[in-house]
This record gives sequence, C-alpha cells and structure tokens, in this order.
Amino acid sequence: MRKADVTCACCGAGFRRLELWSEPGAKGEYHCPVCDYLLEAFDGTNLIAYRLTIQPARAPAHSVKPFEDQR
Repeated sequence: MRKADVTCACCGAGFRRLELWSEPGAKGEYHCPVCDYLLEAFDGTNLIAYRLTIQPARAPAHSVKPFEDQR
C-alpha cells in the first residue's frame, strides 16, 4: 500500500491518495469534486482511492448566467 497527499492544481483542494497493489482496480478517471479538474486517469492494475482532506478557501468561479426575472 502506498499513501500520498495530492493537491488539485486548479482550486487547491487537498486529497489523501491510497493505492493498493493487492487489489485490482477499475479503469477510469478521478476528477476533483470541487472544480472537476482531472487529477488522475487509472489503468486498472491497482485499486486507487481518493479522500478529500482539505477544502479550498473558496470554490473556483464558474461562468453562470445571471438569474433572469420571470414575469
């Protein structure tokens, strides 16, 4: 088993990353749940898990249309 700390390059959220060599994993990707930035793509050879440990100071600004008055 390998443990590591990972920081999102986009929003600064912190994660604990665990990798188990004794378990096969699933092929896929892990995106930051705060800003949707791709943190890692998995090939499925090992089981990899992420856990959010540090929330960013503020969420990144997303382009959202302003609320329109519906009369």
